[in-house]
Amino acid sequence: MLAALALVIGLMIAALFVVKKYFYQSPAVSGGNTMIDVISTHHLGPKNSFMIVDVLGQILVLGVSNQEISLLTVITDPEALDKLKSSRLRKDIHSIPDPFLFRYKSLLKTIGRGRKDR
Repeated sequence: MLAALALVIGLMIAALFVVKKYFYQSPAVSGGNTMIDVISTHHLGPKNSFMIVDVLGQILVLGVSNQEISLLTVITDPEALDKLKSSRLRKDIHSIPDPFLFRYKSLLKTIGRGRKDR
C-alpha cells in the first residue's frame, strides 16, 4: 500500500513538472508586459458574470455567459477612470501576502523548475 501511495505521489509530482515546464509561461518569460488585464469580476450566477478589463489602456465592461462574451460599454468618463485607478492602487497596497501561503507557493515553484534553471 505504501508503494502504491509513493507511486501516485511520484506521478503527481511528475505531472506538475511537465505542466510547469511545457504549458505554463510566466509574464517574465513572455515579455513581462500584458496587453490585457482583468481588473474586476462580479459573478451573477454559476455561468454569468460581469468583467472590467483593461485592453491597451481602454477600460471595457464585458458580459460573460456560457455561450458568448458581449461588450456592454467602454468607460471613458475621467472621474470614473480616476476612481477605478485609485481603487486598484488601494487594493495593491493592502494585498499583503500570507507568509504561510507564500512559503508553499515558493515550494511549488521550486518543484516545478527545470534542472537548467537551478
